[in-house]
Amino acid sequence: MISTSNVTKTREDNISVACADCPKCGKENVVARVASARSGLNGTAEREITCKQCHTLFKLPEHALLIRRHPREHMDAEYGVSALSWIE
Repeated sequence: MISTSNVTKTREDNISVACADCPKCGKENVVARVASARSGLNGTAEREITCKQCHTLFKLPEHALLIRRHPREHMDAEYGVSALSWIE
């Protein structure tokens, strides 16, 4: 049985980020942070993304970005959570 404090801690330790998978290599690229209540985006502005794995440049409209939740510790180590821009 999972205690309530463990569930709360797990939710607090995860952050929501907007991601795009590279069309060439499939690697996940974190684009920005988003509010944890978001389940999707509806913006039409295009984002230019350079894949961190294969360095391919590709464009996606904001509404095509995927919202994923990752451990804060992992995101901070890889991207620097405070350095990620926010999508409102």
